Amino acid sequence: MPHLWADVGTFERQLDLRNHVLYLTRLWIVLIHCLLVVISMYAVCLLSVRAKPGWAGLGFLAFFVFALTEIFRTSLALFALNRSWRTRYAANPDPETRGSIRAMIEAFAGINDALFFIFIVAFFLGLLCYGVALSADKTSDRGMGFLFLTWAVLTFPAIIDAVRGVDSISGMFEWVGYGFQPIARASIGVWLWKKSSALHLAPTAREISRLERG
Repeated sequence: MPHLWADVGTFERQLDLRNHVLYLTRLWIVLIHCLLVVISMYAVCLLSVRAKPGWAGLGFLAFFVFALTEIFRTSLALFALNRSWRTRYAANPDPETRGSIRAMIEAFAGINDALFFIFIVAFFLGLLCYGVALSADKTSDRGMGFLFLTWAVLTFPAIIDAVRGVDSISGMFEWVGYGFQPIARASIGVWLWKKSSALHLAPTAREISRLERG
């Protein structure tokens, strides 16, 4: 979703974001996205656990931490920042009360940065672990492993900028979000769909035993 609110620079204009439909809708979409990530990455874990069970388990754990952190960060933005602090600031005319609320609003940026660091590191580790697990497979799943490893490499500049506290390197990789990631996610979705179909068509242990008996 385009950030049509990106030019909201002043504190007073940022208060109005609590009523910005697209801004709030995007936050709810992020929550749904995180749930879908956990479900899909659990499926990837199950499919890659045979080749490298340790790496697959660590990968899912990293993605779980990633999703939990982003859900927490987004929930804070929805309910604490917008529904509570910004709403209370706009409705309360008392200067002293406004001052204390404004301090909490302005402190949110630091909290957001701290949670983003956990979020991006966990995401990177999840990609790396799944990449190692799948690339070790001798089947066609190896190509999916290289996709995860490539994604991990493209994510690393964001970690560097998060550590340094500046947006210098990651700015050159903005195309990853709009170009590479949709293709990568679609590829993972198609891969999961095909693997699901193959597993559905494969005979179960009980069916194999019945065929062997007669």
